[in-house]
Amino acid sequence: MNTVLPDRIDLVFETHYKPLCVFANKILQNQEAAEDVVQELFVKLCERPEVLPDEITDAKRYLYAAVRNNCLKEIRIDKKWKNYIDSTIWDEIDESTFIDAIVYAEVMTQLREAVETLPKGCATVLRMAVFESFTNEEIATALNLSIHTVRSQKNRAISLLKEKVDPRTFLFLLLFFITDY
Repeated sequence: MNTVLPDRIDLVFETHYKPLCVFANKILQNQEAAEDVVQELFVKLCERPEVLPDEITDAKRYLYAAVRNNCLKEIRIDKKWKNYIDSTIWDEIDESTFIDAIVYAEVMTQLREAVETLPKGCATVLRMAVFESFTNEEIATALNLSIHTVRSQKNRAISLLKEKVDPRTFLFLLLFFITDY
C-alpha cells in the first residue's frame, strides 16, 4: 500500500474524520471503538480510493453510510452487546435515528471549532459545561473560580458564539447543553 495518502483522500480525511468519529460514537457509545471504525474506513479508502464518489454530497453520504454499517457490524461482533442484538430487530431501526446522529455529529463539530476560537477562560468554561457536562458548581470548584465568574464566562462565551455559529447550531447549544444557567 502506498504510504502517502492521495490528495483527495487526505482532504476527505481532514474534513470528515472528526464528524464521522462523533457519529460513530453516538451509535457505539465507545470513543475508542468509534475511532477504530472510522480509521478502518479510511484505510480501506486508501487501498481503494476509486470507491469514493466524486460528487461531494454523494461522498459524504457514502462515508456516513459506511460508518453506520461498520458500527452495526461492530455491535453484532462485540460480545458485550449480545443481549442488545438479541433484543433488537435491525430492520426496525428508523432511518431518522441515523439522520439525527449525523446532524448531532455535524453540530458538535461546528460547536467544537467555534469554542476553540473563544478567549481561553470562556472556552474552558464552555467546554466543561457543554462537552463534559459539568455543572456551574463543578466548574467553579475545578477551576477555583466563583459561581458568579463561571456564569459570567458562560454568558460572554454564549454572546461570542452567537456571532460565530449558524443560528440553528446556537439554538442547539442553548436547548441541549447549557444547564445551570
